[in-house]
Amino acid sequence: MSRLIVIAVVCAASGGWLASPAAAIEVGSAACKRELQAAQQMMRESIALARSGPDASAADRCKSISRQMDYAEKIRESFARCKEPSERAESVRDGDDVIEAAIQAYNKWCPPRPGLVRVRMTMVEHVTRAQLPKPLAAVHRCAEDGVPMFSTNQRFDLGRLVVLGCPGNANPTAGQMKARNASADMLRKEQAYVYVTRDRDGDDPRRLTFPILDADGRAATTDMLIAERVFIGDKRDLISMFWDPAKPGVCRVHAIWRVADGKAALVFWGEAADCSGNTPEFKTVLDRR
Repeated sequence: MSRLIVIAVVCAASGGWLASPAAAIEVGSAACKRELQAAQQMMRESIALARSGPDASAADRCKSISRQMDYAEKIRESFARCKEPSERAESVRDGDDVIEAAIQAYNKWCPPRPGLVRVRMTMVEHVTRAQLPKPLAAVHRCAEDGVPMFSTNQRFDLGRLVVLGCPGNANPTAGQMKARNASADMLRKEQAYVYVTRDRDGDDPRRLTFPILDADGRAATTDMLIAERVFIGDKRDLISMFWDPAKPGVCRVHAIWRVADGKAALVFWGEAADCSGNTPEFKTVLDRR
């Protein structure tokens, strides 16, 4: 029997806070000017790596592509943090294009060893409020000091998507379950606030509110999601989540939101009546994709 081991694509996993909480950096500051100069140097080195790639051995080519991905991630982060607003969108999206192209090249030229499979993954950490960057620590108040919370920090459209844990509800009421359209077991799990930030350091955090359908099928909103169920879609302006609802006759809900300008819009809602198999069949209730 062949063995199956899951490994992560180089640079596809994201996350990781700085060793000490970071203060916000100001666009146009001396620190930003230094960072953009360093990004320009990395761009020159990345171009040199790309030019040397075709003549390199297979092993050296893979190392070169891996370094290009690392450079692209750092350059994209610098653009998101330090470019002027009028230039940021184009620069960050260019960085995303380079990252995706590098990942595709790595998958093409550097296949995993036999018996292994390469997948994208999200890095989950458990941190305390004291370990958060200062901009996020100032706004994320639901977690108790010193108690580790769920956290992810992923590349997202024009910035980062940061998911930070909040305590679950040990004894949810029927009204709370109905309003959130979530089962008691779902509400007992660790919940989360979801933030859109300018960069990995949490600058300019904006907490998202999510439109949902309540247990009666009526439009409602929630500012909390179930921490372990939040995923970024293939397009990096989409958030996707599956959960067990409170609606009678429905065993699973699938919702997708599109995020723009710090606001989440519900673009898909599906409901499954039978979850006995591995892949429940969802009936589309709403589709604005």
